[in-house]
Amino acid sequence: MENKKIHLKNRKVLKVSGKNSIEFLNNILTSDITKLKPKELLPSALLSPQGRILFDMLVSSIIVENSLYDKSIYIEYDKDQQDELIKKLNMYNLRREVSIEKTSYEVLVTIKNENSTHTLIDKRFFNVDLRRVYVKNLSKDKNNNVNDNENINWYDLLRYKNCILEGSKEIKTNVSLPLETNLDLLGGISFEKGCFIGQEVNARIKWRGLVKRKYVPVTFKSKKLSYLKLIELNVKKIFLNSKEIGEIVSLLYNKDDDLWYGIAKITLSHLYSFEEDNTLEGDFLNEQIKINFPKYMLPLPKKI
Repeated sequence: MENKKIHLKNRKVLKVSGKNSIEFLNNILTSDITKLKPKELLPSALLSPQGRILFDMLVSSIIVENSLYDKSIYIEYDKDQQDELIKKLNMYNLRREVSIEKTSYEVLVTIKNENSTHTLIDKRFFNVDLRRVYVKNLSKDKNNNVNDNENINWYDLLRYKNCILEGSKEIKTNVSLPLETNLDLLGGISFEKGCFIGQEVNARIKWRGLVKRKYVPVTFKSKKLSYLKLIELNVKKIFLNSKEIGEIVSLLYNKDDDLWYGIAKITLSHLYSFEEDNTLEGDFLNEQIKINFPKYMLPLPKKI
């Protein structure tokens, strides 16, 4: 299964070109666009002036088209945010020396060791060689070996285990801070490159230790729950010793090990207890829920 590609139907790709495209994006996005390397993706975000995430994205610098190297910047983003993202980018593009356009690329992911010209390494996954493949005319390409069975989605499972969020369903627009979603730990924020939109707020949060909550991976076992039941209940709260400490953001059932995997948003002051005692469990719908910190998240940031 993992040797097949999964088509991410909720992801699209924009092309940003022009002689000032790198400078333009570097002035507004959280990551340092000048450090983009060929064949690699860099996580990034466009923030509000108050430092909240408006759009999460993946940026890359080179895709080969018609056997010629195209040095434009490509932005992969949540399909549901397409119109808002283009509108916001055009708003900041005051001099009109940068072109922002939709592409027909479809986004595939695979763990297969591919090395085609359209394949990019997703560096957010430290322990897995995950590749993203941008293709055109997906239905006409019989060599893509694409698995469209959305009920067996190993990619979401991999994301949840590594606490990698994507899209507005997991990162609420204009609510979450990038340091809460671990974007800084995944290489998606540069505090050395200079100013970007929302930089001052997040620099103050970082240097003063003002992060109040964190997104973390969770697991639990339950025979009683199903997706339909969870939707019907619409319950997200997590408790520790009868005290509310956070909420579920997203969940996925994995039949291979009979476990629910997900991402939760937990108050940092309570996460310290889970960091100190890895046997500690919270309560979610009367089920014991466990927090599984990826290595890159530890140690947790301490308040100054």
